[in-house]
Amino acid sequence: MTGNMTATGRPFRVLLADDHDPTREEIMRLISQEPDLEVVANVATGEEAVAAAQIVLPDFIVLDILLPQKNGIETCRAISEKLPGVRVVALSNHSGPSLVNAFFKAGGMGYVRKDHAFEELVPAMRMILSGRQYLGRQVIQSP
Repeated sequence: MTGNMTATGRPFRVLLADDHDPTREEIMRLISQEPDLEVVANVATGEEAVAAAQIVLPDFIVLDILLPQKNGIETCRAISEKLPGVRVVALSNHSGPSLVNAFFKAGGMGYVRKDHAFEELVPAMRMILSGRQYLGRQVIQSP
């Protein structure tokens, strides 16, 4: 996303939500390599994601689907209702058609498998910034 800052000239703010600490650390490292992206919060549960989003007002949320307390679909729906301008991207090992469809219906804009995160997450965010949804490789969406 090099060169694509927000209209105010600041980097795009990213909130990470994943209950697996090593995954959050890897994604933070990936995002920190992009000068126009900044991780402003990282949390381990769906409830924490909803609360943190209302405080830090991110541009993007990278969200695991199977979070404790409130799953990723419920979390996406709650965030989309409270903060409609936030772009939510799922990052998950689980990519069955029913999960993917439910996530997009809840307001999600992109779905990336964790095993493709390093190749796909930043390009997914670029596509979403251009106003399009992103469906990662090996992610299946039913018709």
